[in-house]
Amino acid sequence: MIQYCKFLLAFILSLNFLYSVVVKPSNKKLDIVKIKDENKKTRTYYHLDKNGELYFTDLDKYVEEKDASYNVKIITRAKISPNSNSSKVFGIDLSVLENGVEKNRILKYKKGASLAKKSSKSGFNFTQAGFWQQEIKKIDGCEILIKLAEGSPELDVRLVIDKINYRKNDGILNPVNREKSYKVKYKNSTSDSTYKKSKGWYLIDSDKDVQFKLKGPKQVRIISRGRASDSHFYSFSIRENGKYMSDYFYPNEKSSLDAHIILNDDKVSLTGYNSFFFNVPDGIHYYTIRSSEDESSAVLLKLQNYIEKK
Repeated sequence: MIQYCKFLLAFILSLNFLYSVVVKPSNKKLDIVKIKDENKKTRTYYHLDKNGELYFTDLDKYVEEKDASYNVKIITRAKISPNSNSSKVFGIDLSVLENGVEKNRILKYKKGASLAKKSSKSGFNFTQAGFWQQEIKKIDGCEILIKLAEGSPELDVRLVIDKINYRKNDGILNPVNREKSYKVKYKNSTSDSTYKKSKGWYLIDSDKDVQFKLKGPKQVRIISRGRASDSHFYSFSIRENGKYMSDYFYPNEKSSLDAHIILNDDKVSLTGYNSFFFNVPDGIHYYTIRSSEDESSAVLLKLQNYIEKK
């Protein structure tokens, strides 16, 4: 029976870390406010009055992995008349001490009335929530101090913490049609005499684009290298289902690790790589990637599918 209880307790604790954990202030005296939000879920907030402050310490006791990175989300609401057609301006003075470095910022919001109200009967509602998300890379010894910004009405504050699940590469994405792919050769360091190979690169230029059929929701990373030349930059554009999305410009700086491809039996030197992520919305979408009109601006592209680490 004792072993079963221990197992059950461990199981419940493990579930806590799958979801955001509410952090309790370290203040000795706390005015706890239970608010039923727009989704009719009762949430715990802590009242912040005119001369008060909310002090959060020992954040590491709320997490399972002290070496991981975490998001701390701060949610604030002000009281407002349920029939109000106007907005209320409020804000907080936020101080975060992390790894011995203190960072301060003033956060201000202008929010209208919402359906959120006290779980007990009262004659007022709360504004729509003001949000701020703070990334914490070193949770041990981290401290957070929240005070009212100058001129702000009294607020109710909720602070939750959850682990950042970083992304990982889940494979190369290929064009919708059959295209010739290239292997980029490069050195791990300038002192190496041997080369590593990176496959799955596709060449675009002023006469040749490439198209991908992607099913979302999906996170995609686009890695690019330009053909090293006297140009100041290389560039390309992306269209989603025929609609313009964005242009991308990167410095044309020759790779320090001798990155190159073999094209028509010739060695073609490349720039260092650049990359960015974008989100594919739900459904099937076609992405066409084109180089600029400059004939010297040939570009190599590689698309990778990314998923969250577990």
